[in-house]
Parts: sequence; C-alpha cells; structure tokens
Amino acid sequence: MFENQSLTNQRYLMDGAMGTYVNLLHPEAGEAEEANITHPDWIVAIHKEYILAGASVIRTNTFAVNHLLFPERKICRQILCSAIANARQAVEETGGKVEIMASIGPIRQDLPYTDEDILEEYRMLIDTFLEEGISCFALETFSEPKWGRELAAYIKTQRPNSFVLVDFSVNVSGYTKFGFPMQGIVNEFANEDCPADAFGFNCGVGGVHLKKLLKKIQFPRECVFAALPNAGYQHELRGRINYSDNPVYYARQMEEIMGLGVNLVGGCCGTTPAHIKELSRILLAKKQADKKPEKQLGGSMPVTVGAVKANAFLDKLHSNKEKVFVVELDSPFGKDAEKFYRGAFQLKEQGVDIVTVSDSPMARARADASLMAVSMKQKVDIPVMPHISCRDRNLIGLRSEMLGAYINGVRDFLLITGDPVAREDRGSITGVFDVNSIRLMEYVKNMNSELFYENPVSYGGALNYSGVNVDAIVHRMEQKIAQGCSYFLTQPIFSKEDIERIKLLKSRVDTKIICGIMPLVSYKNALFMHNEMPGIHVPDEVLSMYHEDMERREAEEVAVHVSVDIAKSLNETADGFYLMTPFGRVSLVNQIIDNIRKSCETMK
Repeated sequence: MFENQSLTNQRYLMDGAMGTYVNLLHPEAGEAEEANITHPDWIVAIHKEYILAGASVIRTNTFAVNHLLFPERKICRQILCSAIANARQAVEETGGKVEIMASIGPIRQDLPYTDEDILEEYRMLIDTFLEEGISCFALETFSEPKWGRELAAYIKTQRPNSFVLVDFSVNVSGYTKFGFPMQGIVNEFANEDCPADAFGFNCGVGGVHLKKLLKKIQFPRECVFAALPNAGYQHELRGRINYSDNPVYYARQMEEIMGLGVNLVGGCCGTTPAHIKELSRILLAKKQADKKPEKQLGGSMPVTVGAVKANAFLDKLHSNKEKVFVVELDSPFGKDAEKFYRGAFQLKEQGVDIVTVSDSPMARARADASLMAVSMKQKVDIPVMPHISCRDRNLIGLRSEMLGAYINGVRDFLLITGDPVAREDRGSITGVFDVNSIRLMEYVKNMNSELFYENPVSYGGALNYSGVNVDAIVHRMEQKIAQGCSYFLTQPIFSKEDIERIKLLKSRVDTKIICGIMPLVSYKNALFMHNEMPGIHVPDEVLSMYHEDMERREAEEVAVHVSVDIAKSLNETADGFYLMTPFGRVSLVNQIIDNIRKSCETMK
C-alpha cells in the first residue's frame, strides 16, 4: 500500500486505541497484550470493528510486549506471533485492503539494563515481525529521538523496502517526558538523512492541544507526517480510567489538524471505532471533493536570543588562573536554620566561589536542598549550587524543582543519581529513579536549548573515582560530558592511591575536576569513615593520627594538616577544591581554605 514517493500527496486512516478499548469492553481483562492468547476472539473482533469503521491501516496488539510484561523471550515471541495472526484473521474476514503495522512501544530502561541490552531486545521484536512477513512498523509513544532513529535504521538494513513510522508522545507544553521539544524532533525527523519514512505525534495530548502545538512548529521541508492524539484526557471514576466520549467533537478537531497537511491520521488512548468512523466520514468527504493534504504544516516560531549572562563561578573555573573553592553545607534536619545561615555568611566573608547544598545524603531526610539554596541566595547573596537527586522525584517533580529554582535566580546545579534508600526503610520508603544522573543531564541540556537559551544553567556531576575498572569510570565521565556536564566534584580524597587515580583520570579526560576534601574532626569520625563508608578510603596512616582521648582542638589541628597536605598533593591536578563541612563547623573549613590558599601560592 505505502509507496514512499507518493505518500506526501496521500492521506491514510489508521485505527484507534487497542489497550484502552480492550479495558473498556472487558474491565477484567488486565493487560490487553495478554488477550492475544487468552482471548484472541476479543482482539480479532476489535480489529474488525476498526476496519469496518473505515481504517485502512491497523496496528498489531503488541505495544507493551517486552520484558516488563513478559520476562521470557519465548513468551514474547509467542505473543507477537499470536497478535499477527489475530490481525491477519481480521483482515481476511472483512475482505478489505488493509495494511498491518507492527506496533512497538518504548521499552522502559531500568537497572541493570544498559542501552545495548535494550537495543538488543528491540531488535528481537523487530526480527520476529520481519520473520512473520510484516514490513510496516509503527514505533509508538517514544520520548527520545535516538531510539526512533536507531530502530528505523536497523529495520531498513534488514528490509530496505519496509515502511517505518515513528511517533512521539508530548505534553501540553510540547515536550516529551525526557525534555525533548517538538521543534527539535521535527528538525531531526524531517531531515533527508533520517531513516524513518514518516513521523508524528501520538498520545500525551488530545486533539485541541496537538492542533495548537502543531501551529507553532516550523517544518524545514515537506515530509510524511502522522497525527494520532488521545480522545481528550483521562479521568478516574469509581476506580476506572475513562476518557471523554465524544467522537464527533474529536473528529472536528482532527479535521482542523488534517487541514494542516497531515498524511496519516488515527487515534491513541481513549479512541474507539466510533472515533475512527467519524474520521472516515470526514476523509470520504474530502476525497469526494478531491482535496489532497494541503501541506500547510509550519508556522513561524520566533526565537529571540539575547546575550548570555555571565556565570562568575564557571568563568573562574575555566579561566585556569586560580583554584575555585566550593563548600558543601548540609541543609537542616529540623526547622531551625540559624546555624545554616550563619555558616553561609561566614563562607561569604571567606570569599568562597559557591556554596553547594546537599540533598539528603545517605537517603536521610533534610530540608529541601533547592528551597534552602534559594533562601540562602536571597538572605546571604552568595552563589549557590543545590544538589538535584533522581532518587526522590519523578521527572515531573525534577522539572518543577529546576523551574522553581531557575525562577528564583539559581543557575548552578549538581546533578546526582542519589544514594539508594536504606535497606531497613525499603518496606515503607521507595526510591523513584525515573532517570539516573546522565539521563537527567540530557534532560537539563534540552531545557537549556529550548527554555533557558537566553541564560542557560550550568551543572556538574559527581565523580566516584574508586572503581576497579578505570575504563568504565572514564566512559561514564565522557557520557556526562556529552550531556553538558561542565565539571566534576569528587568523593573525599584521603590516600595516595586516591590521588594517583585522580591524576590518571585527569590525564585521560579533558574536563574540570574539583577535588573533594572532608576534614575528619575526631577519632570517632575518622573510625566511622574508615570502616563504614563504601567508596571512601581512609588509610591507616591517616587513622593513626587520631586517638580516642584527643580534645577537639587537637583533632581539628590534625584535620587541617591532613586536608592541606592532600590539597598540596593535588595542586598540579585539581581545578579547585570541594570542602565538605563536618557537623556545621564552617570556621574549621575557613581555616583549611586559608591554609590551602597560602600553600598553593607558595608552590607557584
């Protein structure tokens, strides 16, 4: 059916939703994909309804067939083959000239799965469809362009005459859940070099919002475009998820979208054969009037780029003229923040370059890091860098946090994955981890290009340097740099081995490394760090400098001595020093900074 050279002047009607329609007809069904085997008659009947409603393209009931629903590959293949058989049976029994598209949805990437693991699973799904004689693919509801391009390219290498549609899901603001903007997706997939035959947007929004979003987008060239929005927005009633049931209204909105020059139209979540029937009626009227796609897609998208404002911390870091000093303060455990603010004022007097506020380290709840950073900036007027942790918020929460901090003048962040929830708390507390630090950096990178372009934020990453596999550490650093990471703050450094590792990493990766220094303020503190902190190596020679009966003053003198010695050993390597304030003792940290500055000046 699909001849690529003629598609730009044609319009095809696809089917509507499968999963939500199965659940509407059979609330007890569970996952719709399982019904391919348990109730194939249901699936065949739904396909037939869509065909009889006027659809000339149907998608297999395989959107969520992957390891999350079906961990065994054997079962995945069985479901795929059954879904294809069900679709073919429906086409045969209706006697229509209908194209069958293989529906492949996004595979969620959870630990321990890597990109390569996910790509290999996608290939397994694709290969199964190809082996069964399916050559048209709908890659649906994707949130990041890379998978669409990679999978389309793979399909083309396996079967050059195949047809590949890639659809993306966006929210009402025009962004995918990973922060990719519609305009960026259009620029990439309307490119002549893109391996996909067609692309578009499905799910996430209803017809009204999709129409508004499309009118703002500039299409760089003529392309084959698809629009398959939801039937409005879902709402819950008596424990069931429902969508607005107004096919006529939906079809009217789609008629306006079709007027923009869309080639492939249909529906996503909440749409039914009734919606497709209304669309079919409109298409038939257009065909009788000999109206082809008008190709009006593309309004103007004015972008006013002003001068990027200076970032004093980043400018100093990259000037290579002198070391930067970053000091970490823990936000309060309770409601009293007097000590927190007093420490910030002391650090300002010391002239530190930026204060970073930790985000509940070791998964122990403290006052919100971003809120405390904003408050500190307003009260103390000092540059701040809150930690943003992936552990406690989903992507909606992370984006909201970044926006709130940005509106309040914060332009520097440390993006971290976050410590896992303690084992004893896992029964009552859950870690979110929608993304890890690398994926969060990619998300913020997109926010910079589309939202913060006039005054982008800068962000650093944590450097856990103490792994056996140096190549793996280097690879992770390079991944972060590729996603816009401007610098690294390291774990606390204590041993000669640590120092040599930092020097090695610096020699292999062209980046800025701000070396971590944690003063140990008592024998108990040193003993704890020596025995109970994974990834931190306090050597015996450092531990031996402390003893049980030493007074606070004596212990702090040792802390200053050890910290300054470490800084001197790193003087040729470090681009700055990152001091972690022990138990709120800012005066001790200031003393260490004074001594490091004097030592570094002497060594010039």
